[in-house]
Amino acid sequence: AAPSSRQLTHMPSLLRHRLGSLGSRSLSTLLPTSQRAQDAADAFVHAWVSGEPLSSERFPAAPASVDEMYQTHLAIQQHPLVSTKLGGLGGYKLGAIGGAGQPCIYAPLFRNYLVEAPGAALSAAAIRLWQVEPEFAIVLGRDLPTQPDGRPHSVSDAWAAVHQVVLCIECCGKRGRPEAYEASTKLGSYSDTLSSGGVVLGPRLDASALRIDDLRGAATLSVNGAPAAQGSGAAAPEGGPVEALAWLANHLNGRGLELRAGQLVATGQTCSTKAVRAGDRLRADFGRLGSLEMTVAP
Repeated sequence: AAPSSRQLTHMPSLLRHRLGSLGSRSLSTLLPTSQRAQDAADAFVHAWVSGEPLSSERFPAAPASVDEMYQTHLAIQQHPLVSTKLGGLGGYKLGAIGGAGQPCIYAPLFRNYLVEAPGAALSAAAIRLWQVEPEFAIVLGRDLPTQPDGRPHSVSDAWAAVHQVVLCIECCGKRGRPEAYEASTKLGSYSDTLSSGGVVLGPRLDASALRIDDLRGAATLSVNGAPAAQGSGAAAPEGGPVEALAWLANHLNGRGLELRAGQLVATGQTCSTKAVRAGDRLRADFGRLGSLEMTVAP
């Protein structure tokens, strides 16, 4: 197999120059899918840890398929630096409804970036913040493994596994420079953990006191006291947060994975805005369920 772009840095300079002239994207096409996914994961994780955005030249080649994209996501969440530097796998996010011909896309979230409101521990610069999204997040009270009879989890099955609903604001981020995404594809963009960054966590509601329909309720977002966006939980994949959770549980099971007790699932945006910057005060209001406020940290 041809060497990865990172392996090039350990080669003698003349050979590195000759192979490097092919370009990292050309080299990646010579590698098997699993190796391309590993190399892409390595690039993304090092960008997370270093805070140095990936240029077009260093941005991983777009996956050739949805399956390769998910191989990249799995390789990211299993990367040693994710455990030692990012806190390990904290859960998943959902979004991109209809993306790549799928009902939606999921990607991992990291524990160190799940922070309590008002969000002082989440740096906008560190995640390269570009969008904020009020969401209903769900904390699992028990695992959702493949069912013994092979039957998919129903919405009721998924709801029975929920311990808490958390009102939150997802803060989306990027590991590449803008031109890197322009030069890539949708799958290439999704492979960057679906633009995950961090999640600011507000009130935690006991699921036993709620109904599934409550999570389809209205949500509004204001920035510095001015209305910025409005929507509802019905905008989540599959028509609602719990429906989205059931989809994720079944999709993970189909890939030999499972949701675990204690993991948090950000179920998809109710609404969003890109018009935010450091110092802005945000308020997400979820009607009778409550609200949260955060200040965008530098």
